[in-house]
Amino acid sequence: MGKVSTRELGLILGARLLKTRDLHYGLWMPDLEVAVRNVPEAQRRYSEYLMARIPADVHTILDVGCGTGGFAEQLVQKGYQVECISPSPELTRMARQRLGDSAPVFETTCEGFHSERHYDLVLFSESFQYIPLAESLGKALKVLREGGHVLISDFFRTGAPGESALRGGHDLQRFYAAVAERPFEIVSDEDITDQTAPNLDLVDQLIEDYAKPIYETAGYYLRANRPWLYRLGRRFFRRKLDRVEFKYFSHARNAAEFRKHKSYRVVLLRRKAA
Repeated sequence: MGKVSTRELGLILGARLLKTRDLHYGLWMPDLEVAVRNVPEAQRRYSEYLMARIPADVHTILDVGCGTGGFAEQLVQKGYQVECISPSPELTRMARQRLGDSAPVFETTCEGFHSERHYDLVLFSESFQYIPLAESLGKALKVLREGGHVLISDFFRTGAPGESALRGGHDLQRFYAAVAERPFEIVSDEDITDQTAPNLDLVDQLIEDYAKPIYETAGYYLRANRPWLYRLGRRFFRRKLDRVEFKYFSHARNAAEFRKHKSYRVVLLRRKAA
């Protein structure tokens, strides 16, 4: 078994603790109060929004990074033929349990996926940022039919100045350049940063309410009962601990910072004819 990434751990904990059917961001419109109890409704709106961006001539879909299979399940219910890619053993298990025989789930990376099939659409729903641009766009070209589409829903880095506790995302201008270098045309490009940014305030509140007390209590226990171990840990892992505390406990991961440093976009590409 390979190493478990912090992203994978976060997705698994999110699925189990929040009891949501989806792992993606929620779409927060003005009529919906930003509160943990409304996360399922915000996620439902996101799913509907994304579903409405699928072109009418699409029948077969490759879902890259399907999470626990929540959105793939909805696609199947809408009549689409869906196949999924999942690099995580645990998320693959959860997706297979949810989807059963309705959609195969291949436990592999996007880079390692091979298929003789040509799909109508390749979907990246908050998985695009974790795959190198050359690999994700290159793989899409290999498995798409001519005239097929790529639907990307994810956030990108804006290049705004200053240090940010928010990591992840491809540089937006590099993304546009990579698309321009390949036989794709941009059909639509929508900015939903304002509607997704409130998710960061919710995450920050959950960390403040749950993760921070656990972290501080563990530190208190070590200082009181194993002071030598506490001092040793702080000495040898000081930089890592400082990064963790800045990233998660400085309140720098919030909606305002997200709007500054990230641009959440829903981009539909079409593969040009040869």
